Amino acid sequence: MIKIPNLKELDRPFNLLSWGHWFTFANILLALLFSFFYLSPSQLPETFLGWLYLGVNWVGHFSFLAISCFILTIFPIIALFPHRHHIRGLSSVMATLFQTLLFLDVLSFRSLGYHLSATSLVQLREVEDFYIAHIGNAYWLLLLCVFVAILAYQFFVSNMAWKRIHQLQNFKYKNAISTSLVSIFFISHMMHMWSDATLNSDIAKQNNIFPVSYPLTARTLLAKYELIDLNKYNTYKSKQADVTQSGYTITPFSQVSCDVTDKDNLSVHFVDITNFFAIKDWLNKFDIDYQSSYQLNIPADFDTAMFNFTTGLPGLYNQMETQTDLEVNHQFNANKIAIEVHAGTYDIEQQSASSKTSRVYVFYDKTSDLAFYRGRAILVGFKPFNNIPIAPQNIVASYIKNQLDCPQYVEENLIDSAINDIEYDYIFTNFYKGLFSIVYKDKSMLFEHGQLISNVSFSNAETVKEPLDLQTIQAAITKLTSKRIKLVSKPVETEPLEDAGIKVKVRID
Repeated sequence: MIKIPNLKELDRPFNLLSWGHWFTFANILLALLFSFFYLSPSQLPETFLGWLYLGVNWVGHFSFLAISCFILTIFPIIALFPHRHHIRGLSSVMATLFQTLLFLDVLSFRSLGYHLSATSLVQLREVEDFYIAHIGNAYWLLLLCVFVAILAYQFFVSNMAWKRIHQLQNFKYKNAISTSLVSIFFISHMMHMWSDATLNSDIAKQNNIFPVSYPLTARTLLAKYELIDLNKYNTYKSKQADVTQSGYTITPFSQVSCDVTDKDNLSVHFVDITNFFAIKDWLNKFDIDYQSSYQLNIPADFDTAMFNFTTGLPGLYNQMETQTDLEVNHQFNANKIAIEVHAGTYDIEQQSASSKTSRVYVFYDKTSDLAFYRGRAILVGFKPFNNIPIAPQNIVASYIKNQLDCPQYVEENLIDSAINDIEYDYIFTNFYKGLFSIVYKDKSMLFEHGQLISNVSFSNAETVKEPLDLQTIQAAITKLTSKRIKLVSKPVETEPLEDAGIKVKVRID
């Protein structure tokens, strides 16, 4: 006697596959919700095509990620182990882990400026430090609540999809939805291929918004059919951040009326890093209030560093053709800032700083082979601040605004803000001898005569492997050059940025 299997047993794999498709669709919706927080006002496009690409790339990219996770995880389990209770439970747990990882990547991108990578343990620690510094232990409560909410969502959609599997199978628009998602994915890549060939910066600047994004290019194919000139294309993209000193002068300084006669002076001491703990212990011993920074972006070139401290300006304006004396002491007609450089052991006992003097100890590292590196500083007489990235220009701006009580000078004559005015999306810039440094959140980029030579994490110097952040580079150049104008033979006229010889171009290898 031949036993015919139960019909429900025969169609179980089919039902499970159908359930898996709808479960994946529910996770696409959740991923789109999380990924919305990748966007910030500074990244939004400016043209209709830019907005169109953002929309199709957003939907297509996360649909592709969700479907890929389904194919690589849930589909093999259904094929090899078709038992609905186990599959639904295991799929819910795996989807929860994937969505939690996406949420952590959102936190990483918003706090550090780049996405998590395969070696992301150090990056996760930096994310943790950032949010604990801002919201304290509520960070852990936030993670727990998000994890529980995701898990509850997964079990809910898993059960609902299974209970209504026959209704969902008869849903007449299911094929239209799947076809649309696949079409949107390919349209986004086609749009990127077109934008890459036509050098559309409004689309190119979106390259690194989403994680594991590797949009297609077709330069070689287009060049084969003579649709683009590859030589001209490569020449155009060979310069990414071409900022020069020659041919420019600085805009005249605004005269401000601030009485600084009885205000604190500033004494800046460049001290070897080996003296850090000795100075810190001495300050603690005499109960002197100070602020420590472990994230001072300092140039290795002493001339540039001293220029930063004496003027409050980035090194781009050093040795620039101008009739204006840029030093703070000259502007206030008073000796308010003094700089000393100390080699070897620093005898702090011999320092007799007046109570009317604020002090900054900058600890240089002569063993570093980097043009700009993350150094340490101790600030005495300054307002408390979080351990955030700072630059010499921020220290000077803080001194002028708070100790000299002259915020108007900072607002009208400097580029950088006081330390306590630095926001989470602040861009730090500096420059010397063709080297252009950008620090944005935890991302540090260095260009030499327009060529990218370093793209690393500011906190640990690990390489950041993702497309260049064109939007940040453009904003950094706009900020860095905001105080200069082009020299002309006729009376000087301020030119628009795009006509002032500043070129922002991207090379995609």
